[in-house]
Amino acid sequence: MSDGIIGNAKFRCSNCDSEHELNEEDIYFEATGGSSREMGDETEYSALISEQCSECGALYEIGMKVWEYPTGIINSSDEEANGVEDLNVNYEIYHKPQEPERDSSRVMGAAAGGAIFGASIGGPFGALIGGIIGGIIGDSVAKGDKNG
Repeated sequence: MSDGIIGNAKFRCSNCDSEHELNEEDIYFEATGGSSREMGDETEYSALISEQCSECGALYEIGMKVWEYPTGIINSSDEEANGVEDLNVNYEIYHKPQEPERDSSRVMGAAAGGAIFGASIGGPFGALIGGIIGGIIGDSVAKGDKNG
């Protein structure tokens, strides 16, 4: 299963003919069903919009269903609408941005290097201080790589 479905819709009010547009912030999809199939999981997402036309006040309703199968692919969709004409809907699979994994090997390498250097100069106490300072420097460099 992906992280969800996003969509947008354009349509006209069937009462006054005014044009409307809904974007991904206006449409909330939730997973409402699913099953295991031959190529993996199938997930059904649904959204329901029930609002009044901003021009004439007439009520319109749009029901949307989207099936993701296999994972990451929109397999099919279905829309039902009342009070709407010329409905045009687009859907996309949504994936939350992922934080990059932190490479701790750079921090560990800097800490080990600092400990070896510290031990060669100041013995066991120097190894301890060198390891701490090396770890701080390595962590700073790793954070700098992530931000830049």
